[in-house]
Amino acid sequence: MDIEQSNNLSISRLEKITRTIGLFLGPICFLVVMLLDPPQAFVELAKNSLPVNASAEDIHTLVYGTKVTFALLLLMVFWWTTEAVPIPITALMPGLILPLFHVYGSSNEKLYAFTGKAILSNYAHPIIFLFLSGFLLAAAMQKWSLDKRLTLFILSRGNLANNSKLVLLGMMTVSATLSMWISNTATTAMLLPLGLGIIAESGASKSDSNFGKSIMLGIAYAASIGGVGTIIGSPPNGICVSILSASKIAEINFLDWMKFGIPFVILFIPIAWLILIKVFPPEIEKLKGGREMILEQKNQLGELNRGERMTIAVFSIVVFLWVINPFWDILLPENISAKLLWFDESLIAMFGAILLFLFPVDWKEKKFILEWSDSKVVDWGTLLLFGGGIALSDAMFRTGLAGWIANSTVSIVGTPSAILLILIIVPLTVILSEITSNTAQITMMMPVLISIAYGTGVDPLAITIAATVATSMGFMLPVATPPNALVYGSGYIRMKDMIKVGSILDVLGWIFSIFAVVIFANVIFGIIKL
Repeated sequence: MDIEQSNNLSISRLEKITRTIGLFLGPICFLVVMLLDPPQAFVELAKNSLPVNASAEDIHTLVYGTKVTFALLLLMVFWWTTEAVPIPITALMPGLILPLFHVYGSSNEKLYAFTGKAILSNYAHPIIFLFLSGFLLAAAMQKWSLDKRLTLFILSRGNLANNSKLVLLGMMTVSATLSMWISNTATTAMLLPLGLGIIAESGASKSDSNFGKSIMLGIAYAASIGGVGTIIGSPPNGICVSILSASKIAEINFLDWMKFGIPFVILFIPIAWLILIKVFPPEIEKLKGGREMILEQKNQLGELNRGERMTIAVFSIVVFLWVINPFWDILLPENISAKLLWFDESLIAMFGAILLFLFPVDWKEKKFILEWSDSKVVDWGTLLLFGGGIALSDAMFRTGLAGWIANSTVSIVGTPSAILLILIIVPLTVILSEITSNTAQITMMMPVLISIAYGTGVDPLAITIAATVATSMGFMLPVATPPNALVYGSGYIRMKDMIKVGSILDVLGWIFSIFAVVIFANVIFGIIKL
């Protein structure tokens, strides 16, 4: 057994131990909190959330709700961070615990009951339908091989496929472009066989090939970077937008996000490429037969078929409507634009998803772009996680728990400036993203970050968007992201290789996350205020 296999076994044992500890520690913390008397701060928060003449019973009811929510938060934090229970199942806990324990929050100085109907409505938030529709659009692209066609189209340009460094840049460009619209995991899974084929064609050694390492890591890293580009590019983006919307802080539309997301991707991809070829300079300068192999695969696809053309049509309609959505009142007469105000990003996405099941590919055979059986590729677990995150966030705000956490934090760190807060939060977020699910991580962080922002007088958008972007910057460990894990399993990468280049990109991720917020979102586009 070599050192690498020994390390993998050690990691596997550590994961099992961690999950076992988390499985029991979560419920234990829940029980301990429930058995202890609530802190006086909970009582003060309850009094401030209710009318001056509120009865002692109402105050007690709200304090009890805060305590249950705190216990629930601890349970979910341990289960999410250790993955002792499947992450989507943990996300269902608010839907069970809050109604079961008769939790009340406050709304407009009145008690607000977290009934089953009230809490489960969070699992049908518009952002969930936006991502559901996005998953279906991605399914159509994959079903009709549009993703592969785009890859081969880019790689077949000029003599790109004969130059090892340019092949890497081409693969990273495709990976980033696709991951803006389909999941990072699906993008990596699709490009992995093609990347392995290119490496094999080059004759590179599997045991220690810099070219093999750079291709594999480039695919994974570019998928994570590209996911920052759009709201549907990565689940944390959707979590951020949905919680900001549900908390009535801001409505970030598709175009707003792209204003800083796209420049982020355009700048980071070439820099990540330069880092990869510097750390792992390809031992092969020219790829013999590289272009021929790409052209052969491209020719096998043939001309665009009807399924591909129809998918492109639907995708183009949806993206076009997403981009012009903020400008209904400018582009259309007032009487028409007024009626389209409710036709937001989520409804546009649903419209596109429905078209996928209505546009025929073969009318005689009653064959459409998508059949219902194609929906099995939808990541239902992520959709549940969205609902659980929004539900937990809602409970934390309404019971005052988020405010208590924020006040406790402010009492320790004081009231730093927005820039200083971002400089603290972004590195911490990147480090956490190496060891926890980035979606679960941002779900836990959002309510706390928003409350800290209010407590320090900082624009909540500043620190929440910075943290959200930073959650996608986990490059150092295989467990950080599914793309990392997929390419690590190819056999071309060792743990030390990923740590070597990933640590550099992690630091660059901190810088670029801050840069995206301070320069693009703030200075250029004025989306946030620092």
